[in-house]
Amino acid sequence: MMREKRPRCQVCHFLQTQCVCHLLPSSRSVDLRIIVLQDPKEAKHAKNTVSLLALALPQIECIAMDDVTLEARLQSLEFTQWRVVYPNEQANLIEQLEKEEIAIIKGIILIDATWRKAKRFYLTQPLLHSINSLMFACPPKEQYEIRKSPNDKALSTLEACCYAVEQLTTDTMQPIRDFMVASIEWQWRCQPKSHKHSSIIDR
Repeated sequence: MMREKRPRCQVCHFLQTQCVCHLLPSSRSVDLRIIVLQDPKEAKHAKNTVSLLALALPQIECIAMDDVTLEARLQSLEFTQWRVVYPNEQANLIEQLEKEEIAIIKGIILIDATWRKAKRFYLTQPLLHSINSLMFACPPKEQYEIRKSPNDKALSTLEACCYAVEQLTTDTMQPIRDFMVASIEWQWRCQPKSHKHSSIIDR
């Protein structure tokens, strides 16, 4: 006998008992294109923040890392107008960009995966090496506490996106951070604290 599936919200797609629609901030958009390259396994992870980011900022474009159209979609971008938010030896500090450089940036690319998978993916994607990279010197303290971070500058994908947008535009992203925190508290309200780090993942 097949087990009946638990009902899900048709808007946020979480289980109805974990629906976060009542916590959503007012509809917003930012003056920047945002692409998230996502590990398919990460998309299914209950602790992933991109699903919350997409709810709060519907303009983001999420592309699976194994999407067969990925290369063509990246090639269609004007590389000089894009930046990859990824720390590497060639990355510039986002806090130190000149106004003239910020003015030409039209979009950012983020990689949503464990740190190990993100590094492997970046190293095997030559097209990403053709796009200048950005990294953070002094990001705000991470508020996403239910997954383990490798260092004190690591942020969830949602938080990394918010910080990058704030550094490159005049938009404030605090309502989206607040939405993330409230959603986590709401969804984990019935879970014991010991479960928060039960899956230690080096994002």
